[in-house]
Amino acid sequence: MTIESMKNTKFPTHTYSEWQQAAEKAIKGKPFEETLKTPTIEDVTLEPLYTKDMLDGLGSYVPAQVAAIQHGKHQSSWLVSQEVTADSAAEYLNLMKDDLSRGNETVVYSGFRKFEWTDEQLNELAQLLVDYPLYFKLSGDDQDVLRVFDFIAPEKLAQLQGVIFSEEPVNAPENVRTQLVDTIPIHHAGGTAVHELGVALSILSEQMVDVNFTESAKNTWIRFAVDTQFFQEIAKLRAFRVLWQTFCSAYGGETPTLPIYTETSVRSYSKLDPYVNLLRAGNSTFAAVLGGTDAHTVHPHDFLTEPDLSSRRIARNVQLVIKEEAHVSHVVDPSAGSYFIETLTKEYVEAAWNYFLEIENIGGYSEAVKSGWLTDDIQAKWIEREKNVATRKQSLIGTNIYANPQETVKNIKTDDGHIEYMTAKRLATPFEKLRAQSKATNLKSAIILVEPLKNIKAQVDFVSGFLAVGGVEAKVSGHLQTAEEINQFLANENLDYAVLCGSKEAIANLVPKLNTQVNIDLAGKYPKEQLAEWQQFGIKDTIYSGKHITSKLEKILALGKEAQ
Repeated sequence: MTIESMKNTKFPTHTYSEWQQAAEKAIKGKPFEETLKTPTIEDVTLEPLYTKDMLDGLGSYVPAQVAAIQHGKHQSSWLVSQEVTADSAAEYLNLMKDDLSRGNETVVYSGFRKFEWTDEQLNELAQLLVDYPLYFKLSGDDQDVLRVFDFIAPEKLAQLQGVIFSEEPVNAPENVRTQLVDTIPIHHAGGTAVHELGVALSILSEQMVDVNFTESAKNTWIRFAVDTQFFQEIAKLRAFRVLWQTFCSAYGGETPTLPIYTETSVRSYSKLDPYVNLLRAGNSTFAAVLGGTDAHTVHPHDFLTEPDLSSRRIARNVQLVIKEEAHVSHVVDPSAGSYFIETLTKEYVEAAWNYFLEIENIGGYSEAVKSGWLTDDIQAKWIEREKNVATRKQSLIGTNIYANPQETVKNIKTDDGHIEYMTAKRLATPFEKLRAQSKATNLKSAIILVEPLKNIKAQVDFVSGFLAVGGVEAKVSGHLQTAEEINQFLANENLDYAVLCGSKEAIANLVPKLNTQVNIDLAGKYPKEQLAEWQQFGIKDTIYSGKHITSKLEKILALGKEAQ
Protein backbone atom coordinates (compact mmCIF):
# COMPACT_ATOMS: atom_id res chain seq x y z
CA MET A 1 0.00 0.00 0.00
CA THR A 2 1.41 3.40 -0.97
CA ILE A 3 1.43 6.53 1.19
CA GLU A 4 -1.16 8.14 -1.09
CA SER A 5 -3.50 5.17 -0.85
CA MET A 6 -3.12 5.19 2.92
CA LYS A 7 -4.01 8.89 3.03
CA ASN A 8 -7.09 8.29 0.92
CA THR A 9 -8.29 5.31 2.93
CA LYS A 10 -11.59 5.97 4.66
CA PHE A 11 -13.00 4.08 7.61
CA PRO A 12 -16.65 3.66 8.51
CA THR A 13 -18.03 5.89 11.25
CA HIS A 14 -19.44 4.17 14.31
CA THR A 15 -21.46 5.48 17.23
CA TYR A 16 -20.64 5.06 20.92
CA SER A 17 -23.68 2.79 21.21
CA GLU A 18 -22.32 0.48 18.51
CA TRP A 19 -18.93 0.40 20.22
CA GLN A 20 -20.57 -0.44 23.55
CA GLN A 21 -22.49 -3.32 21.99
CA ALA A 22 -19.25 -4.70 20.55
CA ALA A 23 -17.50 -4.26 23.91
CA GLU A 24 -20.29 -6.09 25.77
CA LYS A 25 -20.01 -8.94 23.31
CA ALA A 26 -16.25 -9.10 23.88
CA ILE A 27 -16.56 -9.28 27.68
CA LYS A 28 -19.07 -12.13 27.29
CA GLY A 29 -21.95 -10.94 29.41
CA LYS A 30 -19.99 -9.35 32.25
CA PRO A 31 -21.53 -6.08 33.51
CA PHE A 32 -20.35 -3.23 31.27
CA GLU A 33 -20.33 -0.63 34.06
CA GLU A 34 -18.36 -2.79 36.50
CA THR A 35 -15.95 -4.30 33.99
CA LEU A 36 -14.90 -1.38 31.81
CA LYS A 37 -15.45 1.69 33.98
CA THR A 38 -12.69 2.37 36.49
CA PRO A 39 -13.24 4.32 39.71
CA THR A 40 -10.22 6.34 40.91
CA ILE A 41 -9.14 7.02 44.48
CA GLU A 42 -10.73 10.48 44.08
CA ASP A 43 -14.15 8.88 43.36
CA VAL A 44 -13.96 9.95 39.72
CA THR A 45 -14.98 7.29 37.21
CA LEU A 46 -12.73 6.74 34.19
CA GLU A 47 -14.69 5.85 31.08
CA PRO A 48 -13.50 3.06 28.76
CA LEU A 49 -13.84 5.40 25.76
CA TYR A 50 -13.95 9.18 25.44
CA THR A 51 -15.55 10.84 22.43
CA LYS A 52 -15.83 14.26 20.80
CA ASP A 53 -19.42 14.45 22.02
CA MET A 54 -18.12 14.21 25.60
CA LEU A 55 -15.65 17.02 24.90
CA ASP A 56 -18.37 19.16 23.33
CA GLY A 57 -20.48 18.49 26.41
CA LEU A 58 -17.96 20.30 28.61
CA GLY A 59 -19.49 23.58 27.44
CA SER A 60 -17.59 26.73 28.38
CA TYR A 61 -14.88 24.78 30.18
CA VAL A 62 -12.52 24.40 27.20
CA PRO A 63 -12.14 28.15 26.50
CA ALA A 64 -11.58 28.61 30.23
CA GLN A 65 -8.77 26.06 30.10
CA VAL A 66 -7.13 27.80 27.16
CA ALA A 67 -7.27 31.11 29.03
CA ALA A 68 -5.90 29.51 32.17
CA ILE A 69 -2.94 28.08 30.29
CA GLN A 70 -2.28 31.39 28.56
CA HIS A 71 -2.35 33.31 31.83
CA GLY A 72 -0.71 30.64 33.96
CA LYS A 73 2.20 29.46 31.82
CA HIS A 74 3.93 31.81 29.43
CA GLN A 75 6.59 29.46 28.06
CA SER A 76 6.35 26.03 26.54
CA SER A 77 9.43 24.55 28.20
CA TRP A 78 10.30 23.98 31.86
CA LEU A 79 13.38 24.24 34.07
CA VAL A 80 15.40 21.11 34.82
CA SER A 81 15.89 21.51 38.57
CA GLN A 82 17.95 18.61 39.90
CA GLU A 83 19.15 18.57 43.50
CA VAL A 84 22.79 18.17 44.52
CA THR A 85 23.82 16.11 47.55
CA ALA A 86 27.04 17.30 49.16
CA ASP A 87 28.84 17.32 52.51
CA SER A 88 30.34 20.81 52.29
CA ALA A 89 29.90 24.13 50.54
CA ALA A 90 32.99 23.50 48.41
CA GLU A 91 31.72 20.11 47.27
CA TYR A 92 28.28 21.57 46.58
CA LEU A 93 29.70 24.30 44.34
CA ASN A 94 31.81 21.84 42.37
CA LEU A 95 28.90 19.44 41.85
CA MET A 96 26.43 22.23 41.04
CA LYS A 97 28.70 23.76 38.40
CA ASP A 98 29.24 20.33 36.88
CA ASP A 99 25.47 19.69 36.80
CA LEU A 100 24.81 23.06 35.17
CA SER A 101 27.32 22.23 32.46
CA ARG A 102 25.54 18.92 31.84
CA GLY A 103 21.97 20.12 31.44
CA ASN A 104 20.73 21.34 34.81
CA GLU A 105 19.00 24.71 34.42
CA THR A 106 18.48 25.81 38.02
CA VAL A 107 20.77 26.39 41.00
CA VAL A 108 19.06 24.05 43.45
CA TYR A 109 20.17 24.26 47.08
CA SER A 110 18.63 21.98 49.71
CA GLY A 111 19.94 23.41 52.95
CA PHE A 112 18.85 20.67 55.31
CA ARG A 113 22.50 19.88 55.97
CA LYS A 114 24.03 23.12 57.22
CA PHE A 115 27.19 24.34 55.48
CA GLU A 116 29.76 26.82 56.70
CA TRP A 117 30.02 29.35 53.88
CA THR A 118 33.10 31.53 53.34
CA ASP A 119 32.82 34.88 51.57
CA GLU A 120 34.79 33.48 48.67
CA GLN A 121 32.35 30.58 48.28
CA LEU A 122 29.33 32.87 48.50
CA ASN A 123 30.82 35.07 45.82
CA GLU A 124 31.25 31.98 43.64
CA LEU A 125 27.62 31.03 44.25
CA ALA A 126 26.53 34.59 43.47
CA GLN A 127 28.03 34.34 39.99
CA LEU A 128 25.92 31.25 39.33
CA LEU A 129 22.74 33.01 40.46
CA VAL A 130 23.35 35.81 37.99
CA ASP A 131 23.25 33.27 35.15
CA TYR A 132 20.68 30.73 36.39
CA PRO A 133 17.36 30.81 38.32
CA LEU A 134 17.58 29.78 41.96
CA TYR A 135 15.61 27.20 43.92
CA PHE A 136 16.49 27.31 47.62
CA LYS A 137 14.97 25.00 50.23
CA LEU A 138 16.11 26.14 53.67
CA SER A 139 15.63 24.83 57.19
CA GLY A 140 15.31 27.11 60.21
CA ASP A 141 18.98 27.02 61.19
CA ASP A 142 20.43 27.34 57.69
CA GLN A 143 19.99 30.97 56.67
CA ASP A 144 23.66 31.84 56.21
CA VAL A 145 23.50 31.06 52.49
CA LEU A 146 21.18 34.04 52.02
CA ARG A 147 24.20 36.31 52.47
CA VAL A 148 24.87 35.43 48.85
CA PHE A 149 22.69 38.36 47.79
CA ASP A 150 25.22 40.74 49.37
CA PHE A 151 27.73 39.64 46.74
CA ILE A 152 25.56 40.59 43.76
CA ALA A 153 25.63 44.08 42.25
CA PRO A 154 22.34 46.02 42.77
CA GLU A 155 21.65 46.30 39.03
CA LYS A 156 21.99 42.52 38.65
CA LEU A 157 20.10 41.77 41.87
CA ALA A 158 16.88 43.03 40.29
CA GLN A 159 17.32 40.55 37.44
CA LEU A 160 17.48 37.48 39.66
CA GLN A 161 14.70 34.92 39.18
CA GLY A 162 13.62 31.96 41.28
CA VAL A 163 12.00 30.79 44.49
CA ILE A 164 12.90 30.25 48.13
CA PHE A 165 11.26 27.82 50.52
CA SER A 166 12.15 28.80 54.06
CA GLU A 167 10.68 27.99 57.46
CA GLU A 168 11.63 31.51 58.56
CA PRO A 169 10.75 34.85 56.87
CA VAL A 170 13.47 35.90 54.44
CA ASN A 171 14.48 39.06 52.64
CA ALA A 172 15.01 38.30 48.98
CA PRO A 173 15.40 40.24 45.74
CA GLU A 174 12.23 41.59 44.20
CA ASN A 175 11.69 38.89 41.58
CA VAL A 176 12.52 35.95 43.86
CA ARG A 177 9.32 34.46 45.27
CA THR A 178 9.27 33.47 48.93
CA GLN A 179 5.60 32.73 49.70
CA LEU A 180 5.07 29.01 49.14
CA VAL A 181 1.81 27.10 48.81
CA ASP A 182 3.11 23.63 49.60
CA THR A 183 0.88 20.67 48.76
CA ILE A 184 3.67 18.11 49.17
CA PRO A 185 2.95 17.49 52.90
CA ILE A 186 -0.63 16.65 51.91
CA HIS A 187 0.70 14.29 49.24
CA HIS A 188 3.18 12.68 51.66
CA ALA A 189 0.35 12.11 54.14
CA GLY A 190 -1.49 10.07 51.52
CA GLY A 191 -3.72 12.74 50.01
CA THR A 192 -5.42 12.45 46.63
CA ALA A 193 -5.28 14.91 43.75
CA VAL A 194 -8.53 16.45 45.01
CA HIS A 195 -7.07 16.84 48.51
CA GLU A 196 -4.00 18.59 47.09
CA LEU A 197 -5.95 20.95 44.85
CA GLY A 198 -8.60 21.81 47.44
CA VAL A 199 -6.02 22.42 50.15
CA ALA A 200 -3.94 24.56 47.78
CA LEU A 201 -6.91 26.88 47.26
CA SER A 202 -7.62 26.96 50.99
CA ILE A 203 -4.01 27.91 51.80
CA LEU A 204 -4.16 30.61 49.14
CA SER A 205 -7.39 31.90 50.65
CA GLU A 206 -5.73 32.28 54.05
CA GLN A 207 -2.61 33.89 52.63
CA MET A 208 -4.57 36.46 50.64
CA VAL A 209 -6.58 37.76 53.62
CA ASP A 210 -5.89 41.42 54.46
CA VAL A 211 -3.11 41.79 51.86
CA ASN A 212 -2.80 43.34 48.44
CA PHE A 213 -3.82 40.44 46.20
CA THR A 214 -1.71 41.36 43.20
CA GLU A 215 1.44 42.01 45.22
CA SER A 216 0.97 38.84 47.26
CA ALA A 217 0.36 36.75 44.15
CA LYS A 218 3.58 38.04 42.59
CA ASN A 219 5.48 36.64 45.57
CA THR A 220 3.71 33.25 45.59
CA TRP A 221 4.66 29.88 44.09
CA ILE A 222 3.34 26.34 44.52
CA ARG A 223 4.83 22.83 44.83
CA PHE A 224 3.26 19.53 43.80
CA ALA A 225 4.54 15.97 44.01
CA VAL A 226 3.65 14.00 40.87
CA ASP A 227 2.82 10.32 41.27
CA THR A 228 2.62 7.49 38.73
CA GLN A 229 -1.09 7.71 37.88
CA PHE A 230 -0.16 9.21 34.54
CA PHE A 231 -3.35 10.74 33.18
CA GLN A 232 -4.67 11.75 36.61
CA GLU A 233 -1.46 13.62 37.39
CA ILE A 234 -1.58 15.47 34.07
CA ALA A 235 -5.16 16.47 34.83
CA LYS A 236 -4.21 17.53 38.38
CA LEU A 237 -1.70 20.14 37.24
CA ARG A 238 -3.95 21.37 34.43
CA ALA A 239 -6.85 21.60 36.86
CA PHE A 240 -4.84 23.84 39.14
CA ARG A 241 -4.37 26.35 36.31
CA VAL A 242 -8.13 26.54 35.87
CA LEU A 243 -8.76 26.73 39.61
CA TRP A 244 -6.20 29.50 39.99
CA GLN A 245 -7.97 31.52 37.30
CA THR A 246 -11.32 30.97 39.01
CA PHE A 247 -9.81 31.88 42.37
CA CYS A 248 -8.34 35.10 40.98
CA SER A 249 -11.67 36.09 39.44
CA ALA A 250 -13.08 36.39 42.97
CA TYR A 251 -10.67 39.30 43.52
CA GLY A 252 -11.86 41.03 40.36
CA GLY A 253 -8.44 41.41 38.78
CA GLU A 254 -6.21 39.72 36.24
CA THR A 255 -4.75 36.25 36.71
CA PRO A 256 -1.12 36.71 37.81
CA THR A 257 1.40 34.04 36.86
CA LEU A 258 1.80 31.45 39.61
CA PRO A 259 4.77 29.14 38.88
CA ILE A 260 4.28 25.43 39.51
CA TYR A 261 7.29 23.51 40.80
CA THR A 262 7.01 19.74 40.76
CA GLU A 263 9.02 16.70 41.83
CA THR A 264 8.64 12.97 41.44
CA SER A 265 6.62 11.49 44.27
CA VAL A 266 8.37 9.05 46.60
CA ARG A 267 5.02 7.49 47.47
CA SER A 268 5.53 4.74 44.89
CA TYR A 269 9.31 4.51 45.31
CA SER A 270 10.63 1.30 46.83
CA LYS A 271 13.91 0.09 48.29
CA LEU A 272 13.10 -3.25 46.69
CA ASP A 273 14.18 -3.64 43.07
CA PRO A 274 15.08 0.08 43.05
CA TYR A 275 15.75 0.26 39.31
CA VAL A 276 11.98 0.09 38.80
CA ASN A 277 11.97 3.54 40.41
CA LEU A 278 13.50 4.74 37.13
CA LEU A 279 10.30 3.77 35.33
CA ARG A 280 8.22 5.44 38.01
CA ALA A 281 10.33 8.58 37.74
CA GLY A 282 10.00 8.65 33.95
CA ASN A 283 6.24 8.17 34.16
CA SER A 284 5.84 10.93 36.76
CA THR A 285 8.15 13.32 34.94
CA PHE A 286 6.38 12.97 31.61
CA ALA A 287 3.06 13.56 33.38
CA ALA A 288 4.46 16.70 35.05
CA VAL A 289 5.69 18.01 31.71
CA LEU A 290 2.41 17.34 29.90
CA GLY A 291 0.54 18.86 32.84
CA GLY A 292 2.44 22.14 32.47
CA THR A 293 5.10 22.24 35.20
CA ASP A 294 7.42 25.26 35.26
CA ALA A 295 10.30 23.47 37.01
CA HIS A 296 10.76 19.82 37.84
CA THR A 297 13.00 17.64 40.03
CA VAL A 298 13.51 13.91 39.49
CA HIS A 299 14.52 11.97 42.60
CA PRO A 300 17.16 9.31 41.76
CA HIS A 301 16.08 5.68 41.71
CA ASP A 302 18.20 4.97 44.83
CA PHE A 303 16.96 8.12 46.57
CA LEU A 304 15.78 6.11 49.60
CA THR A 305 19.20 4.65 50.28
CA GLU A 306 22.40 6.25 48.99
CA PRO A 307 22.24 8.24 45.71
CA ASP A 308 25.56 8.52 43.92
CA LEU A 309 26.87 10.51 40.96
CA SER A 310 25.66 7.87 38.52
CA SER A 311 22.06 7.73 39.80
CA ARG A 312 21.87 11.52 39.96
CA ARG A 313 23.10 11.73 36.37
CA ILE A 314 20.48 9.21 35.25
CA ALA A 315 17.77 11.21 37.07
CA ARG A 316 18.86 14.41 35.33
CA ASN A 317 18.90 12.65 31.97
CA VAL A 318 15.29 11.53 32.43
CA GLN A 319 14.29 15.16 31.93
CA LEU A 320 16.82 15.86 29.21
CA VAL A 321 15.67 12.92 27.10
CA ILE A 322 12.05 14.06 27.34
CA LYS A 323 13.00 17.65 26.58
CA GLU A 324 15.25 16.87 23.61
CA GLU A 325 13.49 13.89 22.04
CA ALA A 326 9.76 14.11 22.81
CA HIS A 327 9.45 17.72 21.51
CA VAL A 328 6.91 18.55 24.22
CA SER A 329 9.00 21.57 25.19
CA HIS A 330 7.79 23.29 22.02
CA VAL A 331 4.10 23.29 23.02
CA VAL A 332 2.50 25.20 25.89
CA ASP A 333 -0.23 22.63 26.57
CA PRO A 334 0.46 19.31 24.77
CA SER A 335 -2.64 17.66 26.28
CA ALA A 336 -5.10 20.25 25.00
CA GLY A 337 -7.94 18.76 23.00
CA SER A 338 -7.59 15.23 24.34
CA TYR A 339 -11.10 13.97 24.95
CA PHE A 340 -9.92 11.97 27.95
CA ILE A 341 -7.65 14.51 29.62
CA GLU A 342 -9.94 17.49 29.04
CA THR A 343 -12.86 15.60 30.61
CA LEU A 344 -10.76 14.39 33.53
CA THR A 345 -9.38 17.89 34.09
CA LYS A 346 -12.89 19.31 34.34
CA GLU A 347 -13.94 16.59 36.77
CA TYR A 348 -10.95 17.39 38.98
CA VAL A 349 -11.73 21.10 38.78
CA GLU A 350 -15.28 20.55 40.00
CA ALA A 351 -14.32 18.03 42.71
CA ALA A 352 -11.47 20.21 44.01
CA TRP A 353 -13.57 23.39 44.07
CA ASN A 354 -16.26 21.60 46.06
CA TYR A 355 -13.62 20.28 48.46
CA PHE A 356 -12.23 23.79 48.85
CA LEU A 357 -15.71 25.07 49.74
CA GLU A 358 -16.07 22.21 52.23
CA ILE A 359 -12.82 23.25 53.96
CA GLU A 360 -13.95 26.87 53.99
CA ASN A 361 -17.25 25.89 55.63
CA ILE A 362 -15.27 24.25 58.43
CA GLY A 363 -13.41 27.50 59.00
CA GLY A 364 -10.53 27.32 56.53
CA TYR A 365 -7.32 25.35 56.21
CA SER A 366 -5.90 26.06 59.68
CA GLU A 367 -9.13 25.08 61.39
CA ALA A 368 -9.46 21.91 59.28
CA VAL A 369 -5.94 20.88 60.37
CA LYS A 370 -6.44 21.89 63.99
CA SER A 371 -9.70 19.95 64.34
CA GLY A 372 -8.20 16.79 62.83
CA TRP A 373 -10.85 16.70 60.13
CA LEU A 374 -8.40 17.01 57.26
CA THR A 375 -6.04 14.40 58.71
CA ASP A 376 -8.87 11.91 59.16
CA ASP A 377 -10.17 12.49 55.65
CA ILE A 378 -6.74 11.96 54.09
CA GLN A 379 -6.05 8.91 56.27
CA ALA A 380 -9.22 7.21 55.05
CA LYS A 381 -7.98 7.47 51.47
CA TRP A 382 -4.52 6.25 52.46
CA ILE A 383 -6.03 3.13 54.01
CA GLU A 384 -7.83 2.54 50.71
CA ARG A 385 -4.54 2.91 48.81
CA GLU A 386 -2.79 0.44 51.11
CA LYS A 387 -5.59 -2.08 50.63
CA ASN A 388 -5.36 -1.74 46.85
CA VAL A 389 -1.64 -2.54 46.98
CA ALA A 390 -2.04 -5.30 49.57
CA THR A 391 -4.61 -7.05 47.36
CA ARG A 392 -2.59 -6.35 44.19
CA LYS A 393 -5.36 -4.22 42.78
CA GLN A 394 -2.46 -1.80 42.26
CA SER A 395 0.90 -3.25 41.28
CA LEU A 396 4.32 -2.23 42.56
CA ILE A 397 6.63 -4.16 40.26
CA GLY A 398 9.42 -5.87 42.16
CA THR A 399 7.69 -5.19 45.46
CA ASN A 400 4.19 -6.70 45.65
CA ILE A 401 4.52 -8.62 42.38
CA TYR A 402 7.44 -10.15 40.45
CA ALA A 403 9.56 -9.94 43.58
CA ASN A 404 13.08 -11.32 43.94
CA PRO A 405 13.20 -13.09 47.32
CA GLN A 406 17.01 -13.23 47.23
CA GLU A 407 17.39 -9.46 47.00
CA THR A 408 19.27 -7.78 49.82
CA VAL A 409 17.23 -4.99 51.40
CA LYS A 410 19.24 -1.84 51.98
CA ASN A 411 18.62 0.34 54.99
CA ILE A 412 16.92 3.63 54.28
CA LYS A 413 19.15 6.68 54.46
CA THR A 414 18.29 8.78 57.50
CA ASP A 415 20.53 11.84 57.21
CA ASP A 416 19.24 15.39 57.26
CA GLY A 417 19.14 15.50 53.48
CA HIS A 418 15.98 13.38 53.64
CA ILE A 419 14.24 15.29 56.41
CA GLU A 420 11.39 16.29 54.10
CA TYR A 421 10.73 12.67 53.21
CA MET A 422 11.23 10.79 56.46
CA THR A 423 7.54 10.99 57.34
CA ALA A 424 6.28 10.47 53.79
CA LYS A 425 3.93 7.52 53.52
CA ARG A 426 5.12 5.00 50.95
CA LEU A 427 3.14 2.11 49.54
CA ALA A 428 6.19 -0.16 49.59
CA THR A 429 6.92 0.20 53.30
CA PRO A 430 4.90 -2.84 54.52
CA PHE A 431 6.59 -5.04 51.91
CA GLU A 432 10.05 -3.79 52.86
CA LYS A 433 9.28 -4.72 56.47
CA LEU A 434 8.14 -8.19 55.38
CA ARG A 435 11.34 -8.72 53.43
CA ALA A 436 13.46 -7.62 56.40
CA GLN A 437 11.45 -9.95 58.65
CA SER A 438 12.06 -12.88 56.30
CA LYS A 439 15.83 -12.33 56.53
CA ALA A 440 15.55 -12.59 60.31
CA THR A 441 13.38 -15.71 60.16
CA ASN A 442 14.31 -19.29 59.34
CA LEU A 443 11.13 -20.56 57.67
CA LYS A 444 11.19 -23.95 55.98
CA SER A 445 8.42 -24.05 53.40
CA ALA A 446 7.33 -26.01 50.35
CA ILE A 447 4.86 -25.99 47.49
CA ILE A 448 3.41 -29.48 47.13
CA LEU A 449 2.15 -30.69 43.76
CA VAL A 450 -0.77 -33.08 44.00
CA GLU A 451 -0.99 -33.17 40.20
CA PRO A 452 1.66 -33.07 37.45
CA LEU A 453 3.34 -29.68 37.15
CA LYS A 454 2.25 -29.20 33.53
CA ASN A 455 -1.39 -29.29 34.65
CA ILE A 456 -1.07 -26.76 37.47
CA LYS A 457 1.92 -24.62 36.51
CA ALA A 458 -0.05 -21.35 36.55
CA GLN A 459 -1.24 -22.11 40.09
CA VAL A 460 2.28 -23.03 41.24
CA ASP A 461 3.74 -19.87 39.71
CA PHE A 462 1.11 -17.74 41.45
CA VAL A 463 1.84 -19.29 44.86
CA SER A 464 5.59 -19.01 44.34
CA GLY A 465 5.23 -15.33 43.39
CA PHE A 466 2.92 -14.69 46.33
CA LEU A 467 5.46 -16.10 48.80
CA ALA A 468 8.39 -14.36 47.08
CA VAL A 469 6.87 -10.98 47.97
CA GLY A 470 7.65 -11.81 51.59
CA GLY A 471 11.12 -13.14 50.78
CA VAL A 472 9.98 -16.76 51.13
CA GLU A 473 11.67 -19.24 48.78
CA ALA A 474 9.58 -22.39 48.92
CA LYS A 475 10.87 -25.76 47.77
CA VAL A 476 8.70 -27.25 45.01
CA SER A 477 8.01 -30.94 45.43
CA GLY A 478 7.62 -33.46 42.70
CA HIS A 479 4.19 -34.89 41.89
CA LEU A 480 2.95 -36.54 45.11
CA GLN A 481 -0.03 -38.72 44.20
CA THR A 482 -1.14 -40.00 47.60
CA ALA A 483 -1.69 -38.59 51.09
CA GLU A 484 0.91 -41.02 52.37
CA GLU A 485 3.53 -39.56 50.04
CA ILE A 486 2.60 -36.05 51.17
CA ASN A 487 2.79 -37.00 54.87
CA GLN A 488 6.20 -38.60 54.30
CA PHE A 489 7.49 -35.56 52.37
CA LEU A 490 6.36 -33.14 55.10
CA ALA A 491 8.07 -35.23 57.77
CA ASN A 492 11.31 -35.73 55.85
CA GLU A 493 11.71 -32.04 55.02
CA ASN A 494 10.96 -30.90 58.58
CA LEU A 495 8.74 -28.12 57.24
CA ASP A 496 7.07 -25.24 59.07
CA TYR A 497 4.67 -24.41 56.28
CA ALA A 498 3.38 -25.85 53.00
CA VAL A 499 0.89 -25.03 50.23
CA LEU A 500 -0.98 -27.75 48.34
CA CYS A 501 -1.48 -27.03 44.63
CA GLY A 502 -3.93 -28.98 42.50
CA SER A 503 -7.50 -29.18 41.32
CA LYS A 504 -10.27 -29.02 43.90
CA GLU A 505 -11.22 -32.60 43.12
CA ALA A 506 -7.69 -33.87 43.76
CA ILE A 507 -7.38 -31.82 46.95
CA ALA A 508 -10.74 -33.07 48.25
CA ASN A 509 -9.61 -36.69 47.83
CA LEU A 510 -6.30 -36.20 49.63
CA VAL A 511 -7.03 -33.85 52.54
CA PRO A 512 -9.03 -36.31 54.76
CA LYS A 513 -6.03 -38.66 54.73
CA LEU A 514 -3.42 -36.11 55.80
CA ASN A 515 -1.72 -36.67 59.14
CA THR A 516 0.78 -33.95 59.97
CA GLN A 517 1.57 -31.11 62.36
CA VAL A 518 2.74 -28.82 59.55
CA ASN A 519 0.70 -25.69 58.85
CA ILE A 520 -0.89 -26.25 55.44
CA ASP A 521 -2.63 -23.82 53.09
CA LEU A 522 -4.48 -24.58 49.87
CA ALA A 523 -4.03 -22.76 46.57
CA GLY A 524 -7.35 -21.35 45.37
CA LYS A 525 -10.65 -20.27 46.91
CA TYR A 526 -12.67 -22.72 48.99
CA PRO A 527 -15.96 -22.32 50.91
CA LYS A 528 -15.55 -21.38 54.58
CA GLU A 529 -17.56 -24.42 55.61
CA GLN A 530 -15.20 -26.70 53.72
CA LEU A 531 -12.13 -25.14 55.33
CA ALA A 532 -13.65 -25.42 58.79
CA GLU A 533 -14.24 -29.14 58.19
CA TRP A 534 -10.67 -29.65 56.99
CA GLN A 535 -8.99 -27.90 59.91
CA GLN A 536 -8.76 -31.24 61.73
CA PHE A 537 -6.43 -32.45 58.94
CA GLY A 538 -4.04 -29.48 59.29
CA ILE A 539 -5.57 -27.15 56.68
CA LYS A 540 -5.30 -23.58 57.96
CA ASP A 541 -6.10 -21.18 55.14
CA THR A 542 -6.02 -20.52 51.40
CA ILE A 543 -3.96 -18.42 48.99
CA TYR A 544 -5.70 -16.87 46.01
CA SER A 545 -5.75 -13.78 43.79
CA GLY A 546 -7.18 -10.86 45.77
CA LYS A 547 -5.96 -12.16 49.15
CA HIS A 548 -4.62 -9.45 51.49
CA ILE A 549 -1.00 -10.27 50.84
CA THR A 550 0.75 -8.38 53.64
CA SER A 551 -1.39 -9.69 56.50
CA LYS A 552 -1.18 -13.23 55.11
CA LEU A 553 2.60 -13.11 54.73
CA GLU A 554 2.98 -11.77 58.27
CA LYS A 555 1.18 -14.88 59.54
CA ILE A 556 3.30 -17.18 57.38
CA LEU A 557 6.59 -15.61 58.50
CA ALA A 558 5.48 -15.88 62.13
CA LEU A 559 5.56 -19.68 61.71
CA GLY A 560 9.33 -19.66 61.22
CA LYS A 561 12.05 -19.70 63.81
CA GLU A 562 14.32 -16.79 64.62
CA ALA A 563 17.39 -17.01 62.40
CA GLN A 564 20.64 -17.69 64.24
